[in-house]
Amino acid sequence: MFDSGGIGKKRKVEEVDLDITPMIDVTFLLLIFFMVTSTMQATPDKDIPPSQSGINAVVDGIVDVTIRASAISDGDVELNNRPVSLEQLRADLMLKSQDGKFKVVLYVERDVKSGTVGEVEGVIGEVAKEAEVEIDMAFAVRDR
Repeated sequence: MFDSGGIGKKRKVEEVDLDITPMIDVTFLLLIFFMVTSTMQATPDKDIPPSQSGINAVVDGIVDVTIRASAISDGDVELNNRPVSLEQLRADLMLKSQDGKFKVVLYVERDVKSGTVGEVEGVIGEVAKEAEVEIDMAFAVRDR
């Protein structure tokens, strides 16, 4: 008989088993090392430029809303230089919305927290939605 020399026989292919556990261990070790040795830095405060004048611009058709820095009580929000509560601001803006589209300028003192400004913006947005009128808003920074 003729010996084929193993040409017709199939060889069993050995499977290579790759163990990646040490690579994962090293990756987590590096991650922990960089987390522990890095320093966390807060974003720097933005330096808002000082205002050019300390007075509101007087223009017909513009509603001035001023928010004072100690805006804890209702008297620290002013509508056209008159202290108002947020409910009174809402009522006055509803009356103004009957005339149609108007513009609101928010004069905000430098130290006012953004949450307080957000509350006033929310009131203005509610008025615009309820009255179905477009209200343009502009912002200005006011120094004390």
